[in-house]
Amino acid sequence: MMSNHSYNYCNIQDWAQPALASCHVLKWIGSYLCFVFLCGVVLNGIILTIHLENRKRRSPIEVFILALCFSNLAAAILGIPLPLTSNLACRWLYGKYLCYYEGFVAYFVGMVGLYLLTSLSLNRYWMIVTPHREYLLTFQTAYISVVLSVLGGLFWATTPMFGWNNYTLEGVLTSCSICWQARTVNVISYNVAMFIFAYVLPLFIMAYCNICIYLKVREVTRMKASRFVQRHISKRRWKRQTMERHIAKSVFLVILAFTVAWTPYAIAAFISSFFSPTLISPLGGTLPAIFAKSSICFNPLTYIISNSHIRSKVFSRRIPFRSSDVYSPVKLPYQLANAPLKSQIVVNNSSK
Repeated sequence: MMSNHSYNYCNIQDWAQPALASCHVLKWIGSYLCFVFLCGVVLNGIILTIHLENRKRRSPIEVFILALCFSNLAAAILGIPLPLTSNLACRWLYGKYLCYYEGFVAYFVGMVGLYLLTSLSLNRYWMIVTPHREYLLTFQTAYISVVLSVLGGLFWATTPMFGWNNYTLEGVLTSCSICWQARTVNVISYNVAMFIFAYVLPLFIMAYCNICIYLKVREVTRMKASRFVQRHISKRRWKRQTMERHIAKSVFLVILAFTVAWTPYAIAAFISSFFSPTLISPLGGTLPAIFAKSSICFNPLTYIISNSHIRSKVFSRRIPFRSSDVYSPVKLPYQLANAPLKSQIVVNNSSK
């Protein structure tokens, strides 16, 4: 077996060579990818079906969820079969140009998902922490955010095809990625820009927004214990604030699942790019990449678990909307589900 010390990933000549791991290990990886494929198709398909069946109840936040599920479903159908079958065959089966295609799909979906979750975090931040910006929370803004996320994903996924870095086989040579190991200006400049604008900056924005949301929601929750507050706020408003806590929890868990799935791969890529490539073995380069592909399952699974309405529709498609299900953003009227959460109770000076 060839070691990572002597293999040149960025200048592959033989695209049909044997993989750099035992066939037994590769078949286990292929079996796992088969599970990821089935899970991604079923779970994302279920969420898309449920939301599309209830279009009249849709709110801007669901635009982001639908876009994320659609991109995950596309990744499962268009991207997973190639590394899946290659691992089962113990070598890359599809040559140079389909390697470019597989790498493009993987990075495009990953970047779109990252930017969608960043946009969703900003949307929730404006709604909860800065309610004076509620004018931004419209369907038009949501659609524009989705389009910008797709364009951002296209930029990072297409530039390697036009000479800024390039796609190549990675790890044990059964899946494809951009080149991390080369020490040329072309490769290093792309990798630096990508780490800053396609990982660190979006991750910082998501972390900042969700920390602020958590603090604001906690502040409002503590106010609930005050009898003064209870006398000066309507029952409808408390229901909305309770709903906002549920939404914040659901969004946070989806972001956490995505981050957990992609961070090991980001760490392995960072080490290969800026330290010694020999620190990462071929199998050590493949396993984080395979785990990152699992995000197409983690995202919908987390959303189903954290959303009571989606759970009820999954387990019983005949359950109608009920008045007791007031905490799901899907089931509330648009005006209620998208009203800003204010942490301060405004009382007229005359009542003081």
